[in-house]
Amino acid sequence: MERVFGIPIIAAVILGVVFPYQALVIMPLGFLFLFLMMTWAGLSVEWSRLRSSRNRVKELMVGLSALYLFFPPLQWVLARWLISDKQYLFGLLFASLTPAAIVAPFFTRIHDSDEELSFLIMVLSTLVCPVAVPLLLKLLAGPSIAFEMFSLVKFMVLLVSAPLLLSYATARFLPGVKRRLLPHMGLLNMLSLSVLIFIFFGNATSRLNLNYASVVSLAKILLLVFVQDFGVLFLSRFVLAPYFDRSRLNALAITLSMKNVAIAAAVLLFYDPKAALPPAMAFIAHACLFNFIPLARGYFASRKDRT
Repeated sequence: MERVFGIPIIAAVILGVVFPYQALVIMPLGFLFLFLMMTWAGLSVEWSRLRSSRNRVKELMVGLSALYLFFPPLQWVLARWLISDKQYLFGLLFASLTPAAIVAPFFTRIHDSDEELSFLIMVLSTLVCPVAVPLLLKLLAGPSIAFEMFSLVKFMVLLVSAPLLLSYATARFLPGVKRRLLPHMGLLNMLSLSVLIFIFFGNATSRLNLNYASVVSLAKILLLVFVQDFGVLFLSRFVLAPYFDRSRLNALAITLSMKNVAIAAAVLLFYDPKAALPPAMAFIAHACLFNFIPLARGYFASRKDRT
């Protein structure tokens, strides 16, 4: 299943362009599929093993710092060098500041790496997002922020607390349900993400006439979102290789390379549809990344454990 994970995503992008109005109609379901993906992530982790987070303080600090403080400013400098349109720039910045993607633990597990570390980074980065994102947007983008961030705070709190509580309760009181769902997590994640991408990409194209967008600008945006995925993956694994064993190194690199750009797309589609185009185009890079990671077993197994 993981070897074809990116194919339905590419299909969802194409369908979003071809049938944008259908995506517009089902836009209210976007939050539902984000909710479901967070629930799948919670069900895929053994909650009892999360107690070991006390032994992962260094990894968590490195992960969160890289996720919010190191890579986004680098991407912001590169984006400002390549892009002049302020709305596209703002969309790229917002996308770079989103928390780790909900599917990151799933891809970490594929390579027998530290899934719990990936899950913790994903959850913690989502929890701090309502505080970190407004501050960093204000710091980097200044007065060009065109909307009030309190709605994002409420959105993120609801997105995190409710599905995690549901997944924990299911694992604790309905273990049979969890056992039946676990073998199908790849399919559930793939379908949920594909529908989500269809909704957001279709809405972005329906609200923004791409005929007025410069081909050069679109090519530059596509390059930047690929840097956000593949550039971060390769650079983080290269920089962090001397300090972590294979399992934790892979967990960090994979998780840092996957941003939950659906959050940026959802917020910007409401406030600034043109700025929502870069997060929507990031789904194309995601599709390629999701195909690359399962196939690159040699790359992720190239280091011996140091523990």
